[in-house]
Amino acid sequence: MRRTLLIQIILFAGLLSLAGQTPEERYSQAGVLYSSGDYSGAAAIYRKLYEEGFRSGDLFYNTGNAFFKSGDNASAILFYERAKLLSPADEDIDYNLQIARSRITDRLETVPQLFFVRWFDFLSLLASTNFWAVGAIVLFVLSLMFAVLFLTRARARGRLLSFWLSLATLLLSMLLISLSVRNNSLVNHNSRAVIMCSIVTGRSAPGETGNELFVLHSGTTVTVEQELGEFREVRLPDGNKGWIRADCMEKI
Repeated sequence: MRRTLLIQIILFAGLLSLAGQTPEERYSQAGVLYSSGDYSGAAAIYRKLYEEGFRSGDLFYNTGNAFFKSGDNASAILFYERAKLLSPADEDIDYNLQIARSRITDRLETVPQLFFVRWFDFLSLLASTNFWAVGAIVLFVLSLMFAVLFLTRARARGRLLSFWLSLATLLLSMLLISLSVRNNSLVNHNSRAVIMCSIVTGRSAPGETGNELFVLHSGTTVTVEQELGEFREVRLPDGNKGWIRADCMEKI
């Protein structure tokens, strides 16, 4: 009994110590724990920072590394996927994600994504939602200025140049708006999720009465199609669909 009480006191003191630290200090402490081999402790601090609303590619990448080293492959994939959304061109993130994926049980054929959709998604993730939105506003204002010049210039040559510049900046503004919307959708409203339970059964209907369609294991990435109570209809990488429990997955 006394030993249990002592452990509780130590844990409570540790929580108080963490509560008094700044996010930067806790982030540094997690790095120290990781370097010393306490991967679970580092992962817990990183995850807590995420739950408190902190977002960065480095935070997600380090969290993925800590979970991977601690043996939690599903959580590692989850945070590598999140890191890739913020740093799509980072080769280290992509390499570590592929290593983590090679350790999952399920081997599903992936329906290839259209190349222009893949490249558009990649382009949208190269900058933030606000960056694309601000750029779109600036280009739209320039388009209006060129339109005014087109309407007020008397010389035909100047009017023609103003017209084409106005049209070009307007089209670029629309492109940047599309990139901003797509970035926001991918980063803040991503429909993909990672299976966190060691094993879960996909059924033909929400609940436990539907026919068994497939079995998934931790680490597999799926796309959420519908939500109904405590169940989610998911689409597998090979295109198959089924209903699984919501508590067995976590959104990217």
